[in-house]
Amino acid sequence: MTLVVAHRGASAIAPENTLEAFEKAIQLGADMVEFDVRRSADGVLVVSHDPLPPTDVPTVEQVVDLCRGRIALDVELKEPGLEDEVLRAVSGSDFVVTSFLPDVVVTTKQLRPDVRVGLLLNSETVAATPADFLAPRYQLLDRVPGDNLVVWTVNDEATLERLFADPRVAGVVTDDPGLALAVRSGTGR
Repeated sequence: MTLVVAHRGASAIAPENTLEAFEKAIQLGADMVEFDVRRSADGVLVVSHDPLPPTDVPTVEQVVDLCRGRIALDVELKEPGLEDEVLRAVSGSDFVVTSFLPDVVVTTKQLRPDVRVGLLLNSETVAATPADFLAPRYQLLDRVPGDNLVVWTVNDEATLERLFADPRVAGVVTDDPGLALAVRSGTGR
């Protein structure tokens, strides 16, 4: 079954990368939540897509505490140098690590060969990394080799239907996990 990964939580119905968005994704029954990790100016691991995180963002520890035992994590590392600390923070959780940065994928696999790591792609270039899976933007699906692909970010019913039927797709990252779950179950909205 193709996984439904809630992009920055249920960001279609709650502010992205917030505890509220992650809680809503859990309540909807998503398989995983994806969130972005950066280091704040004061050195704390925080959940933020933006390079200069605002002060009111949740910490990685808060998100892990909320999600542990309830939903799997897709931890996207936005910066190099966070790998070891993040791996310690999510230890004991069901998680994967993803990044657009090939060096982050390499370092993560060196630190923890047992952890599944994905290389995010926003172009056709596939770097030679020890990634366990590739995660292309959904528009690139037909240009990326292989299977076990996790595509992102898909929010419309017709595309979701097509991707759930594609045997190469192992997961779909979406802002609207409620819609994706309805499409996956065949009930639609």
